[in-house]
Amino acid sequence: MGISRSRFYEIKALARRAGAEEAMVQRQRSVARSPLAIPIEVEELAVRLRKELADAGWDHGPISVRYRLQQMGIAAPAASTLARVFARRGMVVPQPQKRPRSSYRRFEAPLAHVCWQLDTFQWPLADAVGSIANVYQLLDDKSRFIVASHVEIGETTSGALTVLGKGIAAFQVPHRLLSDNGTAFNQTRMGRRSQLVEHLQALGCRAITGKPGHPQTQGKDERVHATTQRWLRAQPGAQSISELRAQIDYFDHAYNHERPHQALAMRTPAQALSDGPTALEPIPPLPPATPRSMPVSAKTYKTDFAGRVHFHRISVNLSRKHARTKVTVVRNGDTVSIFDPHGTLIRSQHLTPGKHYYGVLGDQAPRPNPSEVSTLT
Repeated sequence: MGISRSRFYEIKALARRAGAEEAMVQRQRSVARSPLAIPIEVEELAVRLRKELADAGWDHGPISVRYRLQQMGIAAPAASTLARVFARRGMVVPQPQKRPRSSYRRFEAPLAHVCWQLDTFQWPLADAVGSIANVYQLLDDKSRFIVASHVEIGETTSGALTVLGKGIAAFQVPHRLLSDNGTAFNQTRMGRRSQLVEHLQALGCRAITGKPGHPQTQGKDERVHATTQRWLRAQPGAQSISELRAQIDYFDHAYNHERPHQALAMRTPAQALSDGPTALEPIPPLPPATPRSMPVSAKTYKTDFAGRVHFHRISVNLSRKHARTKVTVVRNGDTVSIFDPHGTLIRSQHLTPGKHYYGVLGDQAPRPNPSEVSTLT
C-alpha cells in the first residue's frame, strides 16, 4: 500500500477506536498530494517521456528526462525529484552493488583532437547466414564526438585504417590514438609492429594502448558502445552490412548533434567540439636522409717512388713496378678503378668510410712509416 509499518499500526488503532469508515477517511487525507508536490500532469508527462526514450533506445534516466522537459518549455523538477517519482512507480530496479561514480578516477584530454579512442564491438545481422559484423567507432576523448564509424565483417587492420582515414579526412591528424592491444590495432606490447602503428608514426601521431585486461582505460569508447547497442536493440534488425551502416550513420548524427551528454554539462558533443579549443595538427617526422651520390669522376695522377697513388686524402698502393708512372683514377661512388697509361685496369678498390690507406692486394701489412725505416751506411 506504500505506507510504513508505523503508519499501518496508527490506522489499525484508529479503526479500533473510531471504526473502519473513519480510518479510511483519515487514510485518504493522509495520502492526499502535498501542495509542494509537482503537478500530476508533469509527473505523468515525465513518466511517458521516460518510456518513449527507453523504447527508442536512448538514455532515459532522470537527468535525460529533465532535459527533455526543459526542451519542451516546461518547468522541470529536479533530477532527484524525478528519480523518486520513477522509484515510487516501480520503474527503477535498485542496484546497490554498483560502484559509486565518485570512486572512479576520471581523466580527459586537455584539447579536442589531442587523443582519439578506437575500438570495435560485434553485432549480429538478421540475415539467413547469421553473420557477425564489427562496428568500428572512433571517438574524440575531449568532446566525446564520434569522429568516424565503419562497419565490416571481422576486426582487421584494413578496417582500422579505413575508419582512421575517414576521421582524418573529416578533421585532422590526432596527437595520440588510444586502443586496446588487439592484433588489428597495436601489437607493441607483444614485441611486434603493426601496419596501423607505422602509418600513425608516419603522420606524427603516437599510438598508445591500455593495460591488458583493463578496459576502463578505453572507458569512453566502451560507454559509447553501450549506448549504441541499446539503440540498435530498439531498431529493426539489419539484414546486411549496408543496412547496418545506414543505422550507424543515423545514430552518429543523433549522438553528436541531438543527444545531450551528462559528462559535457548537458551539451551535445558537437557543441563541445565547436566550443574548443582545438589542438594544432602534429608535424610529421622528417623522412630519413638519403646518402648523397657522388658523380663519376676521372683524373690523372702520378704515383710516388713506392707505386702509391694519392687522391682525396686516400692512398692506394699499386706496387713498386708502377712507381713514378701516370695513372688514371676513375671514381664511381665508393668504387675506385685505376688504369695505366695504356688503358689497362691495374686495380679496382671499394672504399670503406674512415679508411685512408689500401695496401698492395694480398698484403695485409700496415702502411710503412718512413721514420721507422733504417738505412745502411
